Amino acid sequence: MARAIGMVECTTVSTGFKAADEMAKAADVEILQAEVTCPGKFVILVAGELSAVRASVDVAAGKYSNKVMDTFVLGNPHESIFPATVSYTHLTLP
Repeated sequence: MARAIGMVECTTVSTGFKAADEMAKAADVEILQAEVTCPGKFVILVAGELSAVRASVDVAAGKYSNKVMDTFVLGNPHESIFPATVSYTHLTLP
């Protein structure tokens, strides 16, 4: 299974919530993390098929470009990345 992870870091919490909502609606991705990281910053981490993750990250980066600090998409990461991500975020993958 080709999987990928993507991240969007927003400069405001409210933008982060809106971006996470848009990302989940834009493509078939699973939100692994959506939380405040430090005062005023918000990070969204998603996983799914590479094309879905790219589409999801691109939607947030495009729609909220003035409030997005950084993004990345990592395609085909080693499978050990996913359990490490899960333990960090205290979530479980299907």
